[in-house]
Amino acid sequence: MKLDIIIPVYRNAAMVQDCIRSLVPNLIEIADCAPRLIVINDSPDDEEVEHYLASGEAMRSIGLILRNNENLGFVRSVNKGLALARQRGAAALLVNSDTLTYPGTLAEMVAVLHADPQIAFVCPRSNNAALSTFPQMPNPLCDAGSLPETCHHAWQMLRHHLPRYTLAPTAVGFYMLIADHILRNFDPLDEEFGVGYEEENDLVMRAGKLGYRAAMANHAYAYHAGSASFLLKDMDLRGQQEGNLNKMMARHPEFLPLVRAYEGTADYRAETQIKTLLPTPEGRRKVALNLLTMGTHHNGTNELIVNVIRWLEANPPADFDIHAICKPGVAEFHGFANFQSIRIEEKIRPDYALSIFFGQPFDLHIVNLMEYLAPINIYGMLDVIALDCSNLRGQDDIEPMWRHVAEHADGVFFISEFSGETFRNRFARHFRTNAYTRLLPTRLSAYRDTGHGASGGSDHVLVMGNHFKHKASEAIGRLLADALPDTAVIAMAGVATRDGNLTLAASGAVPEADMDALFANASVIVLPSHYEGFGLGLVHALSRGKPVVVRDIAPVREILATYRSTEGVFLFSDDSPLPELVQQAARFGRSHADDRDATDWADWASGFWTFAQSLFDDPALMERLLRRIESSDTLKLAHRLKDKDDVAFQPEGQVRQVSLGALFALPDEVFVQSLYKNFLGRPADPSGLDHYVLSLRNGASKKKVAKAIMRSDEYKANASRIHIVDRWRLMF
Repeated sequence: MKLDIIIPVYRNAAMVQDCIRSLVPNLIEIADCAPRLIVINDSPDDEEVEHYLASGEAMRSIGLILRNNENLGFVRSVNKGLALARQRGAAALLVNSDTLTYPGTLAEMVAVLHADPQIAFVCPRSNNAALSTFPQMPNPLCDAGSLPETCHHAWQMLRHHLPRYTLAPTAVGFYMLIADHILRNFDPLDEEFGVGYEEENDLVMRAGKLGYRAAMANHAYAYHAGSASFLLKDMDLRGQQEGNLNKMMARHPEFLPLVRAYEGTADYRAETQIKTLLPTPEGRRKVALNLLTMGTHHNGTNELIVNVIRWLEANPPADFDIHAICKPGVAEFHGFANFQSIRIEEKIRPDYALSIFFGQPFDLHIVNLMEYLAPINIYGMLDVIALDCSNLRGQDDIEPMWRHVAEHADGVFFISEFSGETFRNRFARHFRTNAYTRLLPTRLSAYRDTGHGASGGSDHVLVMGNHFKHKASEAIGRLLADALPDTAVIAMAGVATRDGNLTLAASGAVPEADMDALFANASVIVLPSHYEGFGLGLVHALSRGKPVVVRDIAPVREILATYRSTEGVFLFSDDSPLPELVQQAARFGRSHADDRDATDWADWASGFWTFAQSLFDDPALMERLLRRIESSDTLKLAHRLKDKDDVAFQPEGQVRQVSLGALFALPDEVFVQSLYKNFLGRPADPSGLDHYVLSLRNGASKKKVAKAIMRSDEYKANASRIHIVDRWRLMF
């Protein structure tokens, strides 16, 4: 294959010189193509350009220099070069004069052209090239004002996540390779497009009607300053763009629907997400701790979260910024509001590299939110109780969500071997994620600073649990109260009542200080639960030296195995001997565990953080992200179809016409509701409506709100069925 490289020039002598100087040394990569460099000077009155083209450097580098007698414009100038390439039987590479070429770019583009017999157009990746932009701008490392080398470095850091090439609905003319048979069989660029814009899309669409493909060479890169020549002209740039786009749509009505459909693909959406994997210029990545379901109360999950946050505060990762996203008051309640290393956030933004949720998702909103926040997701799958206990499954089928996590999350963590085993067994066919499996700390000192006071007295027997059947606390409380009528029994249950020597306390409604007093003044702690992921009650009881009667279940055995020896721990496997065991425990009066080999929170949290960091190097990261996006779309579709009150989907193949001008004219609240209806095909959820209306009242523009919704995966999944007739309003 022969290759002619065509560079139309309009002013900007320094930029032209940089373009050619970056390109010429790399021509050796494609020496087999007998490359010829053709420069067409479309600014005959520019003395600086002419001086450079007449220099010895230019004469040695450029194979052929054409000089227009008058300014013909981009399209007509390029066509002069294409005619020469056609005469020579060569392919053509169109190169804008405001570009820079890097090593490997030319060879890789030629290789991609030959990788598939139907590929006829190839363009490289760039910092500023519409669909070919990668990573998208702005990103943590660079923005529109960044130096070329910084932009190139950003691409280098992420290129390994992409396949060799990606098929796209069109190619971008700033740096476009055209197969020789296209030049032979199709008319050149249509000069009705005037000075430029959309002319290359027209050529690609004409060839596309006959089955020829456009591809992006993902491992090739060219820097693009962008519209540098057009900005020098005295012209209505917006009018030129809008007029040519209307001309394109009249000729090729499939063009924008194809582009929107491409933007809705998993490949494109994954590309837009992984830009947040880039570090900042200071070398830092952002991590989101998703604490939006964390309330102002104490439970086992919150205890885990608080201890991990404390460790991160005491040991701030060198290359990461940690953000805790939570509702107002939560950080204050749990004592981390004034931490220095952990940043407290209320706003939800898709600019994190990693998002962590410390529990199982019980709502599809959590899954959607996690995947919106960051391209790397970690969940804490603490137990499978909600699936295994049939009465807990109810109407909300969480199994598809957990299967989605098992197969497509980047990582999960388990708090015991038991919790890991039961989850894997439940999702044996689908478990493909990375896992951190480690028993929570059992060193007793790790639990002595959680607000507990002294060990206290021995006023009652305390049966720990809650109102769920598998906890068995209310049933065991009644059993013990009947068998031991002279013993005060307090059992955690659903409703607070008193019946003789039995007091039922409402689990979750007892103030923390009162709960601590109940624990401190218990003579015996009874833990009758049939099913636990770990067993915090056991280690809390041991940390207080309280004798404990506990059901002999797998996680209990796992905890006890971490101690060299224990005293005052009484196991039971059926309920009948419980009264006698409680009496024995009361007579024993204390518990003790030799925990010199046990681990603490620093061990667990540091291991977890090492695991989290390792996910950035996972070779399957991009493939997992692609599959997760596709699976998530299926989850969302199934969820919507179950909701009979939801807005019906647009019929397949029917495109909704949307006018931004009409939407922008609406009052704020009506505008947001209309955005949801037109862009997402559903009513606005209350939280989304409040958020965007408040943003508008705080000074955000309607254009900014529209762009925010258009960046969502939900919009991108529906974009192929939406045609925005005045999309240019988003650009200016």
